[in-house]
Amino acid sequence: MVRLADLKESYPLEVAEFAEARSIADEPAFAWWVPWTLKKRRAILSAVKGMKRKTHKYGIEIPTSVEHARRLDQQNGDTMWMDALKKEMYNVGIAFEILAQGKRAPPGWKRASGHLVWDVKMDFTRKATWVLDGHRCDNPDGSTYAGVVSRESVRIGLTCCAEWD
Repeated sequence: MVRLADLKESYPLEVAEFAEARSIADEPAFAWWVPWTLKKRRAILSAVKGMKRKTHKYGIEIPTSVEHARRLDQQNGDTMWMDALKKEMYNVGIAFEILAQGKRAPPGWKRASGHLVWDVKMDFTRKATWVLDGHRCDNPDGSTYAGVVSRESVRIGLTCCAEWD
């Protein structure tokens, strides 16, 4: 037999929906908890649905690609985005070695891909950040991440999956 407290802790949405479906949400064991749980679900879903990619920051348009950054620099009559890109490529350049066409990588090397994240800082300087596409790499033999995930993060992820399924 499973205790109700354990079910509410492990499967809060399912238990709250079950209590509503069976018309027992006003019973003492559920009276305050069901409305609170369903309200929290609505708040989480509303926040997730409201997430949009920003196109402007501080009134300045954010580029989506290198070509877009070039066009913005031409429109603005400056080179701020390209300067930010050059600075980032210079700074991360020590971590990479670009091989000549047809040259094979030494054993143990991995091909890396990534993308740029563009931003405007509070002092209106432009920032470009090279981010590796970690989702395209093989999993390492040893863990490179902390093995702890908050219970709330798991619930948010599962709620999104359930609603989008």
